[in-house]
Amino acid sequence: MSSNQYDAELKRRVDRRIDILDQVADLTEELKAFKAEDKSDGFTEAAIADAVKLRRADPDKVLATLMLEAEKTVYRKAAGVPIDIETAQTRARDEAERVPEPKRSRARRGDNDDQVDIEDLTGGGSRKGKRP
Repeated sequence: MSSNQYDAELKRRVDRRIDILDQVADLTEELKAFKAEDKSDGFTEAAIADAVKLRRADPDKVLATLMLEAEKTVYRKAAGVPIDIETAQTRARDEAERVPEPKRSRARRGDNDDQVDIEDLTGGGSRKGKRP
C-alpha cells in the first residue's frame, strides 16, 4: 500500500468513526428525551430499563433472573419479610402508628446558669449553648 493509499484509508477510517460517534451522541440525546417523556407520563425509569434489559437478554439469562426472583421470594417469606405490596403497606402503617411522638425537652437550670437550652431559642433539638 502506497503512502497516499495508506493516508486515504486512515482518513476514511477516522471520518467513519467520527460519523458513528456523532450518531451515538444524537441517539443518546434522543434516548435522554424519551426517558424524560416516560417519566413525565408517570412511568418508572428503573422498571422500564429492567424490562428492556430482560427483553434484550438471551433466554437462559431471563430464566436465571426469574429463578433468582423466585428464590428471593421464598427467602423473604421465610424471613418474615412482606412479599406483596398490600402486606408491606399494612406493616408500614402499623409501624407508623406504634412510633411515639418525640418528647420535648425542658430547659435545665442548675449546674451552670450561663447555659440555656437552644431548643427554647430556636425550636430545634436539645443542645446546650451559651446564653445570649
